[in-house]
Amino acid sequence: MLTMRRADRIVAVTLGLMGAGMVCGAAAGAAAVAFIMLLTGGFEFVIEGAVVGAVCGAVLGTVTAPFLSWLLLRRVPLGRMFFVCSVGTMLGGIVGGLYGAFLGCFVAALILHALFAPPHQRA
Repeated sequence: MLTMRRADRIVAVTLGLMGAGMVCGAAAGAAAVAFIMLLTGGFEFVIEGAVVGAVCGAVLGTVTAPFLSWLLLRRVPLGRMFFVCSVGTMLGGIVGGLYGAFLGCFVAALILHALFAPPHQRA
């Protein structure tokens, strides 16, 4: 049964996941765009590119962190989840832009889900 106390806890956890996702997504987005710009020789616009990457990453992280946490990653420790999904986001963003970042995060989440599934559910 969903009591008010439990509902408050769910809202608080979801807001915390959104905040942490925003920070990790911003860091991953900024790092990915800055890396791409340094590789392609856009040295004069690295800061501006990193800011744009951070904003896009923050939006992506704010949405995907609670979504993936509640649906796929309930058994995964939060630190590991945010680290692995951030690395997946960064690598995906380097390879495929914004869509690649989302796909990289999702693939990282699927791998974590498979690694932390109960033994009877592992393939």
